[in-house]
Amino acid sequence: MIQTRPYEFMVYYTPQREWIERRGVLLWLAFFFIELGAGTFIVSAIFNSLPGMLTGWLICAILGGGLHLLFLGKPLRFWRMVLSSGWKTSWISRGLIFVTLFLALGLVHMGLTLWASPLTALMVVTNIFAFLTVIYGGFAMNYVNGIPLWNTALLPVLYVISGLWGGAEVTLGIFLANGDIGIGIAIEEAIRILLIGFVILILVYLISVRYTSLTGEVSVRYMVLGKWSPLFWIAVVVLGMVVPLAAVINSFVFGLAASPVVFLYTAIFFGLLGDLAMRYLILRCGLYSPLVPSSA
Repeated sequence: MIQTRPYEFMVYYTPQREWIERRGVLLWLAFFFIELGAGTFIVSAIFNSLPGMLTGWLICAILGGGLHLLFLGKPLRFWRMVLSSGWKTSWISRGLIFVTLFLALGLVHMGLTLWASPLTALMVVTNIFAFLTVIYGGFAMNYVNGIPLWNTALLPVLYVISGLWGGAEVTLGIFLANGDIGIGIAIEEAIRILLIGFVILILVYLISVRYTSLTGEVSVRYMVLGKWSPLFWIAVVVLGMVVPLAAVINSFVFGLAASPVVFLYTAIFFGLLGDLAMRYLILRCGLYSPLVPSSA
């Protein structure tokens, strides 16, 4: 049974609420947009797309960073978390440092790309911090020992795959809008690998958590069979996996150029929607173990 009153944490499974209810919704969206933006920057940098890098930078800075600062409650004081020694123990502080360095270095790299000659070393360092930006949300949640659904080494890996997959989808959408099918084909090949990896990793992740502990089993059942199962099966599985897989199979059989553009953009949108829904479920279905387990 799920805890509903303050004292029931003693015997019932208690959902975490700080990171998904009220202001917590901001953190859910912030993690998504920060990782999507950094993932878009990485993929665009690989394919030397300045519009893609700029899009990823803006998504990370404005949507992701803005929502993250609003979640902190006192946005104008965030610099204290960056400059203090909190990074030694807090993944939120480390994440803010990663995001800040990525945005600063990314801005310099794009400026050099546009007005001068880009430096390879700078691009490498920028992408390293972009990668750390993608992965830090998974580590921030993995660090919470009391929630088995989060406390697994697979979670940071899942967030890396989903962040890069989403970034590749956004980058593909930009190249399709510019009519550059040649590079779009190469990006679509990367999307195939990342999408298959995402689907397999979701399955392995849920099975792994299911057999880790009784609380993990309850969390997974809560997600796939309980109250939130419609969101999982419709938004994550059908829209977020089946539709993108159908687009990937169609482009593999008939070629990307022969695939309807509307269908491709629909698959991109549903892929991002499925990723966002899965992140919501991971936050929403995270349960604390009861102090005194009961048969209920």
